[in-house]
Amino acid sequence: MVDLSGRTAVVTGASRGIGAAAAEHLARHGARLIILCPSAVQGRAAAETVRRRVVAAQVDSVACDLADLHQVRKAAERIVGLVGGRLDLLINNAGVAALPLTRSPSGHEMHFAVNHLGHFALTGHLLPALLKAPRPRVVNVSSVLHWLGRCRPRGPHPSRRYHRWWAYFDSKLANLLFTQGLAAWAQSHQLPLRAIAAHPGLVNTTLGSSALRADGRDLEARLLERMQARWHSPSQAAWPLVRAATDPRVAGGEFLGPGGRWEWSGPPLRVRAARRARDPDAVERLWRLSQRLTGHPFPSSGRPSPKGDR
Repeated sequence: MVDLSGRTAVVTGASRGIGAAAAEHLARHGARLIILCPSAVQGRAAAETVRRRVVAAQVDSVACDLADLHQVRKAAERIVGLVGGRLDLLINNAGVAALPLTRSPSGHEMHFAVNHLGHFALTGHLLPALLKAPRPRVVNVSSVLHWLGRCRPRGPHPSRRYHRWWAYFDSKLANLLFTQGLAAWAQSHQLPLRAIAAHPGLVNTTLGSSALRADGRDLEARLLERMQARWHSPSQAAWPLVRAATDPRVAGGEFLGPGGRWEWSGPPLRVRAARRARDPDAVERLWRLSQRLTGHPFPSSGRPSPKGDR
């Protein structure tokens, strides 16, 4: 870890799990934090936890439901005001899993809306502040299970053959496609921005199981929790995110994850993404769809892939 004094970081989904752990790691090394949480109550509690564990931590919280694109825009405006117009680091970590078919306020399937679209819009709205930093980074948190995803972005009307886990896998693949698109966009404009992806492996959290229990699927929830409990803690699982955010040797477009067996746990290393996560045509299709669905938060002249805009 490098000294992060004087640098400002935004971490989404930092009220618990790997987001909270990553925020604490960054605060321990001097970063000023902006924590993005679904509610003001969660945000205040998360900020207080960091202050209690890290002496002299500088941390603020912003409430935002990433499924609501209007809230995303307002949250970005507040963040820009809090950081004085300059942002060094954005970790797009927040996510949902195993939800029954649910739609966002704009009508989008909820996994796609929260895990991808909300972060795509937030990144675009924060882009001017990021580009005022000398070495800005965006870290998108994917999953080792992106290998099971398909390049079939879900628009306002999802397929009738909806499955909660396939929708999650697709959204995690979208995180990697967005990373590739943003890295290519920055390179084509000769910008210092680095877009990097990371995944935590299997983590002892309630991600997924809480939604299953709420839907009455207790046996499936117990099996998932038992499997997750066998692997590493949120603090250990956050290290691929933290390395992606801070290691000066990590280049734009790279993918980091646990280096152990099946990438379920282990030290943070460069890992391989599925071939479909690097498909330029899929990158371009997702970029164009995301621009349209989120109101074009990125400049219209952006070039997410070598083909550029036509």
